[in-house]
Amino acid sequence: MKPRIRFVEIQPYGDKFLLSDPVGITPPLLITRELLLILSLMDGNRELTDIQAEFFRRTGQILPREDLNQVIKLLDENYLLLNERFFKKLEEEKKKLLSLGKRPPSHAGQAYPNEPQALKKFLEDTLSYEGKEETIGIIVPHMDLRVAKETYGKVYSKIKHLNPDIVVILGVSHYYHETPFSVLPLDLDTPIGVLRTNKEIIREIQKDFDYDLTHDILAYTQEHSIDFQTIFVKHLFPETQVLPAIVSYGDTESLKKIANSLTRALEKFERPLIISSVDFSHVGRKFGDPAPYDPSQRDKEYIDHLCALENDKAFELLQRDNNKTRIDGQFTNYVFLEILKNLGVQKGKLIDYQICDEPPTASKVSYAGIIFS
Repeated sequence: MKPRIRFVEIQPYGDKFLLSDPVGITPPLLITRELLLILSLMDGNRELTDIQAEFFRRTGQILPREDLNQVIKLLDENYLLLNERFFKKLEEEKKKLLSLGKRPPSHAGQAYPNEPQALKKFLEDTLSYEGKEETIGIIVPHMDLRVAKETYGKVYSKIKHLNPDIVVILGVSHYYHETPFSVLPLDLDTPIGVLRTNKEIIREIQKDFDYDLTHDILAYTQEHSIDFQTIFVKHLFPETQVLPAIVSYGDTESLKKIANSLTRALEKFERPLIISSVDFSHVGRKFGDPAPYDPSQRDKEYIDHLCALENDKAFELLQRDNNKTRIDGQFTNYVFLEILKNLGVQKGKLIDYQICDEPPTASKVSYAGIIFS
């Protein structure tokens, strides 16, 4: 037997570690340093005796076979081993979600009100800024709505007068994604009504790809980069249809292919609106830096490229140093800008830029609002 742990996320939690499931099947588990070492040794290449021997070599402690078997049983019961039991559960969860016909709101009652009237009031308060902008593309944050309320408000207030016949919501991958690009084939439920997803577009763009674009459907269940935009779209444009999609990775060639496919699908619509739901830099101890620092100069250089629709230069800037400030929209923004260029957009205008300071974690997260015309 060569047990293999599947992909999980680990974060320090006091003197222990918090294990989180990016697929959303397993509830969070608090584990010890010793258990974390055992998990790291379960790479699918070691027999149980090899795991015991390596554990002893690193710690000087004997790991009894009975204890190791108990660990394996616990992991298997929680679908944390990459085995047939996990794959069966994965398919069951996908079928369960598909059978609902719509994606339930994941952050209602947390990041925004769950009660319809309270949510409408929250949105009306947020959308209180003056001014109009003609656009088919916007960049908005997916920061907590209570934190970035001003930025959301400044951008969405300026497009209240629009009447799009299709809205593409491009999110980023905060959860495990196997495919570089995915779409959600379900309607999107919100506390103020259901947003209808345009299934015809999905069928059309699927022809351009040799993998199932709905394969990573479970990644959408908790994805706030999609969820946060749905309430604004439903409130402002209640009759429009949407295409929720996530760009998780890729090189420039594959990202252009995604953009070109989406562009062709949008040609039949008269008034498209494309939303890139991204945040910018993530720096400080929470993200692995020794200390927080000001990322604004880096963000400015990147934003200047975005506003000039220089997606190749923006992408190269981040790739050159392995995206040192962890701007999480690098792939999504590339596709977004390529679509806008295909549709004849000329430039972007920065509407707002903010840095959220998190003293308890000694970290900073930046975000911006940009309108393209």
